[in-house]
Amino acid sequence: MDTQLVRFTQWARHDPQARYNALMGLLSTPDGLMHSFEAQPGNKARGIDGVGKSDYAHDVDARIKALSSKLRALSYRPQPVRRVYIPKRNGRQRPLGIPCFEDRIVQHRLSGILQAIWEPAFRNGSYGFRPQRNAHQALARLGEIITNHGTQWLVEADIKGFFDNVSHEWLMRFLAHRLHDPVLLRIIRRFLKAGVLEAGVFAASETGTPQGGLVSPVLANIYLHYVLDLWFEKRYARTCKGRADLIRYADDFVACFTHEDDARRFMDELAKRLAEFGLEAEPNKTRLLRFGSRAAQACQKEGSMRPPTFNFLGFTHYVGKSRTGRFVLGRKSQRERVAGKLKEVSERLSALRVEGGRAMMDYAKRHLQGHVAYYAVSGNARHVRTYAYRMSRVLFKWLNRRSQRRGVMWERFSKVLSGWMPSLRIQHNLYPKPRWMTQTGSRMV
Repeated sequence: MDTQLVRFTQWARHDPQARYNALMGLLSTPDGLMHSFEAQPGNKARGIDGVGKSDYAHDVDARIKALSSKLRALSYRPQPVRRVYIPKRNGRQRPLGIPCFEDRIVQHRLSGILQAIWEPAFRNGSYGFRPQRNAHQALARLGEIITNHGTQWLVEADIKGFFDNVSHEWLMRFLAHRLHDPVLLRIIRRFLKAGVLEAGVFAASETGTPQGGLVSPVLANIYLHYVLDLWFEKRYARTCKGRADLIRYADDFVACFTHEDDARRFMDELAKRLAEFGLEAEPNKTRLLRFGSRAAQACQKEGSMRPPTFNFLGFTHYVGKSRTGRFVLGRKSQRERVAGKLKEVSERLSALRVEGGRAMMDYAKRHLQGHVAYYAVSGNARHVRTYAYRMSRVLFKWLNRRSQRRGVMWERFSKVLSGWMPSLRIQHNLYPKPRWMTQTGSRMV
């Protein structure tokens, strides 16, 4: 356990506005670097130096001491990241940077320090890449805002190429609000400027954070904390006629409003605000829509069949009704995500045929358990069961293509599924409590 960092985290919570001018000792301590070494998984892809955890483990004490000395002497320089591409579900490719193992150790330690300093200052509407926070909490909070706080208009938005377009100069200025240690700031700038090596060609990094790096998530949160979260809460929301709330997960966020004028004005103000810091909203993923308890009635008057839906964190959100006819925020698995996952499962099962039916069954079960752990939320039971059935059909198909002879019949396979299938019960209740149960004076508070 890293006791130094734990004590520093506890101390930083008491003063969310404190400034720090001597943090290199905390970054370069051998005990802390050793803890970061032990925290690294051993199966990660290797950087340009080809060194993995098993290689670094040889004479690790001497390596850690040498790394500590280099950090103290400011002779440590991060190496360029190795650029690879991973396919996206829309057919495009996402660039990913793979840092060297020693750089991962330093980034892990640096990330913990930055997280300790800024975590108390981060706003309640931010959920991505933060300790003790996850996507289900963001979904639950969004449901509470839409259901109980009079939301009638929404702006769903995504920042275009955020991690590639972060301004280094603005980021360093944001970091300087709390960090007055010029040596630590220089180390951070070196990580930002380390560059990329792709197909043997080096490219310098003028903008963006090192994707794949352990320090990138906290740097992204710090950047958006000043660019978006504080601006929305301290400035924009105070100018609205009605209530305004923002829920953000990484660079994907939803803004909720009571009045249409506030929502429309936010679209214009958001574009100007992002442009000031070298960013822009993704036009295909940013839009204004009517959504809330009165959306269905308003759409009927306007001649629309039903209110529009929006996607957030892998779920399609829609206007629904309870059994008593009250408004309910409905959620179902996002169709594009489900189709992409089934395609990935099919490709993986096809490749596993040479390893035997047991390996195929084990992989399919692990995948389905992971799917249920995320998508088994209140109101989504039918879609979870549908996904389990469709995945079992894919498994049945590839089990029968292990040879030219069909060896598994559906009747026999369905009996096997009854004992193999993991539980599909709802694991996350995201329905908010009614307003009368949360108001002051209620016996439920």
